[in-house]
Amino acid sequence: MIEFSVHQKKYKIPNSWEELTPELFEGIMADMNLVTSGKLSPAMLQIKHVCRVMGWESHRLAHFKDEDTMSNLAWLGEQVDFIFRISYPDHDAALQDLSKDEFAKAKKTPPERLKMPIARYLSKLDYKFTLNSCFCAQLLPFVSIHGQMYKGYVVDTGFGQLTCSLTALQFIEARSMLGCDAAMLPLLAAILYHPGRYDSESAHALAKSFERLSLVTLQSIAFNFSSFVNFLFTKTEFWVLVAGEHEKSSPITTGPLESLYNLSSDGYGDISAVEQMNIIKYLSILRKKLIETIKSMHYADVKHVDIAKNTGLPISLIKQIV
Repeated sequence: MIEFSVHQKKYKIPNSWEELTPELFEGIMADMNLVTSGKLSPAMLQIKHVCRVMGWESHRLAHFKDEDTMSNLAWLGEQVDFIFRISYPDHDAALQDLSKDEFAKAKKTPPERLKMPIARYLSKLDYKFTLNSCFCAQLLPFVSIHGQMYKGYVVDTGFGQLTCSLTALQFIEARSMLGCDAAMLPLLAAILYHPGRYDSESAHALAKSFERLSLVTLQSIAFNFSSFVNFLFTKTEFWVLVAGEHEKSSPITTGPLESLYNLSSDGYGDISAVEQMNIIKYLSILRKKLIETIKSMHYADVKHVDIAKNTGLPISLIKQIV
């Protein structure tokens, strides 16, 4: 939270995705459409977030004639650093020699406001603002369609443990739709907000109802899920499962659905049971099987380079596992 006082009254501005209310979240997503179309700057989006939290209508900005007021508002906007990340050419090559703390600061702060020796050099580079799409939270727990409430998946990180209510099939089908056209967003939403026991056919039928949701709400649902997926595969032990995705497909690599149904032949239950398996349990089993496969090949004196060819994983990771 960004905390400040005015006339001895304290205020707080949410400064992380996890702290947002559904209304604040959808407000940012609506403003992002304006940023994407070039109608709003990233700095103004941050200021609008402050105004939204404070209950000020954005059109009132034009009435703030006092220079100190505008200066303070601009300063507050600058403190909002969770929405964007700064991307520099060649995968942030200019930042590689910075410490961990300096790197994090340089990724959040535009070079013009960065108080570091490298700032002047960075300001000359062709940098871009990108959405910070990595967090672990369900920011739209419910959606309403003509008075009917649909509950979304639940994510909980309490007590240092991660749980999620999505089933394996639900997660796989939703993940396969990330990056889809706007016309497909109702189906993605129907998958993620499917009531009761998940079923692909009923989710497809339910998508017709989800077409009634606004485009901003549908985009918010997609961004929220995409950010959760990014968190799962970069901030948890499950990162190993996607470590070789950028490599050429290996001979023993199977797709997500094939990997799911293979669990049935491995004795984890019939097809229906593995489809309804909890996503965290499913990913944990996949991780365990992957590690066991690599260790078995190693014990069979298979060379690391050949293990890499067969699994698609980088040799550096294979060495860590064995």
